Amino acid sequence: MSSPTTYSKIQIILHWFIAILVSFQIVFNDSIEEIWRARMTGEVPNEPSLNPHALVGMIILVLMGWRLWLRLKRGVPALPEAENAILKFIAHATHVLFYVLLIAMPISGSAAWFFGVSQAAELHTAAEVLLIPLILLHIAAALAQHFWFKTDVLKRMVGKA
Repeated sequence: MSSPTTYSKIQIILHWFIAILVSFQIVFNDSIEEIWRARMTGEVPNEPSLNPHALVGMIILVLMGWRLWLRLKRGVPALPEAENAILKFIAHATHVLFYVLLIAMPISGSAAWFFGVSQAAELHTAAEVLLIPLILLHIAAALAQHFWFKTDVLKRMVGKA
């Protein structure tokens, strides 16, 4: 399959909507952590409930499944031909890690929240430690592509390429 030259409108919409949802999860995760601790220490009954963090996590999982399906079916634009091989490797590894984390985190979070699996909660927390620097790297790389390397990589994800 040859690579498309641009992302589809739905790929762009999914990218930004998932980015917003992930930002929500990072900013507003304190309440679920407090409830989790209270459940695990017996302060409140150990009964899972649907809360915004859990609901948004499930939405992210569904949207990531859709995004992965689109990526496999349609493909994605190739990186710039002149791109250094090391930078191409980092870009590819970053995207693979994003998919792994953004699929594994809702699964591990659900296993922890709905089934009380402590190891899943630990995995979920460890994944967050990886996710935040990965997001910062992703943003920095997109800006570097645009302002330093003068490529259309960033423009492709805002629908301007």
